[in-house]
Amino acid sequence: MGNAPNDANASFLARIGLFLARFCLSAWIGAATLFVIVGVTEVTRGNFDSTTKDVLVAVRFPAFYACGATLVSLGLFGAWIAGNSELFPGKRRISALVLLVLVLSIMAVDYFSIYLPLVQMVTPPGQPRAARFVAYHSASKWINLFGLILCFIATALVNWPTTPSRCTERLR
Repeated sequence: MGNAPNDANASFLARIGLFLARFCLSAWIGAATLFVIVGVTEVTRGNFDSTTKDVLVAVRFPAFYACGATLVSLGLFGAWIAGNSELFPGKRRISALVLLVLVLSIMAVDYFSIYLPLVQMVTPPGQPRAARFVAYHSASKWINLFGLILCFIATALVNWPTTPSRCTERLR
């Protein structure tokens, strides 16, 4: 029965979950894009010496990973509590959940296996870089790009508009 209090609460919870997923995932895509644009601009046009660049790696990236992990985790939680509904169909929801788990896994692998060794290579700042620095830096760029592409796909799945069945029936 559609008027039961539990149905109304579930519907409200589903809407809150979908809002949380949409907001957090969209925020992360925007924040990550801005971070990359600003970071690349600073490094390529900022006239920073190698010591300053090394300090920036250690200062900026922990916030990048913390913000990303927080927003994607909240987006995953929101998509999970949104449940299967007309606004968030089951196949789309399951696909988004799987992609977001992959994104969080990729972030964890990147942070622990690539970023932390990179920071060790530039600490203390200004020292000559190890030969493997270029390989780690390249790996970080590609794994981050892959994670962001997967997150973008999940964000599109969460945000894509649906036509509720009631509206479809009226149009027939």
